[in-house]
Amino acid sequence: MAQEFFDPVLFIKEDAAAVVDLSQTPFFCNVDGYPSYCATPGDLELLETAASNPDVVLGKEYDVLSAVTSYPQPQYGNQTRMEFRAHTVEYEAVEATPQAAEAFGMTLVAPGQAIRITSPQPHLALVDYEYGMFAGHQSPYQGTGSRLLGTVCTDLEHHDFPHVFTSLDPHLPLVISVGKYWPERKKIYLADLWVPRGRALYVPPRPPNQGLPFMDLHGNRNSALACWRGIGRSSVRTQTLLQTEGGYFYWFWNPLPSVHPLLDLAGPPHV
Repeated sequence: MAQEFFDPVLFIKEDAAAVVDLSQTPFFCNVDGYPSYCATPGDLELLETAASNPDVVLGKEYDVLSAVTSYPQPQYGNQTRMEFRAHTVEYEAVEATPQAAEAFGMTLVAPGQAIRITSPQPHLALVDYEYGMFAGHQSPYQGTGSRLLGTVCTDLEHHDFPHVFTSLDPHLPLVISVGKYWPERKKIYLADLWVPRGRALYVPPRPPNQGLPFMDLHGNRNSALACWRGIGRSSVRTQTLLQTEGGYFYWFWNPLPSVHPLLDLAGPPHV
């Protein structure tokens, strides 16, 4: 009897990394929608790094019943399993405006703008990624390897090195999942920031013990969420600045199925 199979499923494709030396090129410059790392911002508008604001609340609110930290791979960081008062977890779809990015301690960098990158490690990696529409359907926490799962779990992080997430795909926006977690209040707020093509999000270093009562978290496993709008595209291309060696991560996850509504892209853009 003949057997039929689906095409292989792309989770995440990673190209070879280039080195960015922040001692020589400390500025991220958005030049006509394309990323560049520069010695000076030139004639671009230089932005201030957005400060984490405790008074700005955005996203779906959930009670955190418990948060248990373990160290399964201590050289890479620790993992905190969170239990929510919910049966499913819904992320609010939000257009990535400067105000929405700032609500989660990020800075939106539009064409014609630049920002100075701070990092305890001057040598970072610049990597081109291709995220498949099923990338979120793989869990790094539940012992399922690269198996395609029927649900998407919550998978967020912070760390002591910076990120720059650049929306480079010629057809689709980039989606970055975010959270604002208040351990003492036992609350978390969850959203998906939809970053239009040609814009970027700068995430400053977030070491532990910053003296803040909350944590700004992020995750890019659902970068290709916009692919679910139709069948024409099945992946999104993006570029990320990160530390690939020696970085320590703080992961926060929850096993409940998460729901990620699509953003209405028909409305007028906001700047």
